[in-house]
Amino acid sequence: MKRCPACNARYRGKETCHRCGMEIAPLVAVKTRANEHYNQALRHFYMENYDKMYTHARRANSLYQTPASLQMLACAAMMDHRFEQSIQLWRQYLRCQPLSSS
Repeated sequence: MKRCPACNARYRGKETCHRCGMEIAPLVAVKTRANEHYNQALRHFYMENYDKMYTHARRANSLYQTPASLQMLACAAMMDHRFEQSIQLWRQYLRCQPLSSS
């Protein structure tokens, strides 16, 4: 997290925002937990355990959605034979990506 979601002040690594006093620690904890699930999904990919990969990717994406978490979930859905969901997630991921101006 680089900025306070309430007032847009720079995040200084403290539990509360220096400008508005919002408690930021719970948000950082959610983001950390999402990152842990993302890493677990990656580990399960390498172990070829796609069911658990899908479970962790889904949890990571539900906690903190990023283009990377969408991409991981789309890949996990495909590997777990959830093809319709995979297609929908890839489309959602592609909408998040800026168009190249080549």
